[in-house]
Amino acid sequence: MRTIADFLRLNRRRYPGRTAVVDDTSRVTYAELADRAYAVADGLLADGVRRGDTVGILAGNSVFVAEVYLGVLCAGAVPVMYNWRWATPELVFGLNDSRAQVAFVDQEWAGTMRAAQDTGELLHLRRVVVEGAGYEGYLGEPVEPELTGDMDATNVIMFTGGTTGFPKGVMLSERSAVGNGLNEIIDTDMEHSDVTLLIAPMFHAASLLCWFVPHLMLGATSVLMRRFDERQVGEVVQREGVTNGFLVPNMVRRLLAAGVFTDYDWSGYRRMYVGGAIFKLPDKTAVRDALPHVRIYYQYGLTEGGPIVTRLRPEDMFREDIDGSIGREFLLTEVRLRAVDGDEEVPPGVVGEITVRAPNIMDGYFGRPKETAEVLGEDGWLRTGDLASRDENGYFYYHDRSKDMIKTGGENVYSAEVERVLYTHPAISEAAIIGVPSSKWDEEVCAVVALKKGARLDAGELQEWCRGHLAGYKIPKRIAFVPPEHIPVNDSGKIMKTRLRSMGLF
Repeated sequence: MRTIADFLRLNRRRYPGRTAVVDDTSRVTYAELADRAYAVADGLLADGVRRGDTVGILAGNSVFVAEVYLGVLCAGAVPVMYNWRWATPELVFGLNDSRAQVAFVDQEWAGTMRAAQDTGELLHLRRVVVEGAGYEGYLGEPVEPELTGDMDATNVIMFTGGTTGFPKGVMLSERSAVGNGLNEIIDTDMEHSDVTLLIAPMFHAASLLCWFVPHLMLGATSVLMRRFDERQVGEVVQREGVTNGFLVPNMVRRLLAAGVFTDYDWSGYRRMYVGGAIFKLPDKTAVRDALPHVRIYYQYGLTEGGPIVTRLRPEDMFREDIDGSIGREFLLTEVRLRAVDGDEEVPPGVVGEITVRAPNIMDGYFGRPKETAEVLGEDGWLRTGDLASRDENGYFYYHDRSKDMIKTGGENVYSAEVERVLYTHPAISEAAIIGVPSSKWDEEVCAVVALKKGARLDAGELQEWCRGHLAGYKIPKRIAFVPPEHIPVNDSGKIMKTRLRSMGLF
């Protein structure tokens, strides 16, 4: 089987003149991308980097991040993707934890890296290569390297949060990257002629491994945006003839509200991928009304899963009987729901922990054997910490993170279940459910809600409306209304509940 570096070499030979990557200022063909990656590899080897060494990358979405990621792989080393939104202590931790001796940084985040260096706390980093003259001077000759085709080699390390409060480096192998790519290509109808739009940062597994890598494997084109901006999305889709892309529901609703689907030419756009949060029927219907020719796919996954686990295909997207489902397993993926307090598989209709066995699940957490053993057993099943149920036809329904489940008055409340109901209210734009400590109930179900422009709704009206859809103990006892711009979202558009809890709303 080919590694990702092998696919780059293949496409250099098959499609040398085809556009590989486009960003805000430049575009490169597959021949140019390969030669740049080979030059990165030659520079690393001349600098003493050896097979299996880790090499850091701190960069926004760009041709630069694509050629560096591939160049590190061509050198036989391991790319480590750092989150450019980290504060200085977090970046220091990530650099030390990953043991990178060399790090590549783009111009925008060079100051962030200097701040980490100025702490004097970096233990392993000996060289920082900054985009520009220093980077160009670091490059070697564009000589095609000797590749081993080692599917057990680590393809990338990506950081994910943990219960300890420190991020953990997730090791994903070449087998994982290629397996995940095949899952996406086959089960979500990707094509060689695709032009895909990547908005989520490449330090996220979804952006790198679910869109960039599969389209690289196909010899298709990736268009990279550094930030989400509604009008710019429309401009890029129209200018580049984009055929598909990934959006979180928050982005979809913002594009709908801004009229982007109707103000720009989306005639070439064929497939919309959505994931990362609840995507209810009213939002799906609004997309269909604006873009009736577009096929919608919903996907669920997590970094440790490599990352993708289940998908809901277009033929099921508007079925009211499975509205809210995260779909069924991908072709190469097996999912079981295990009892939260045991190993037995739960029957249909019963909530259990999602466990995954697939070629694309992680090899483990970098340098953390104890944490790895806690989630990745000897039986080869990954325990995700996510709770779901399954119906008789194999459709899964996400309920919550096990740690976010709210215990109120002796009952379990799954925040996702309440959020799904809130999102069906015509006045609500964004909603999040959190548990707040209570002397009477242990925890209270509380809602943070943002209304659509011009809509009016008070807490009593919303609670009364919920009574027709939810058991009494699931109805939010307290509701905070905030402007949409005050809902904290991360770089991929997901609502950050930890930030909500610290805002003093309740």
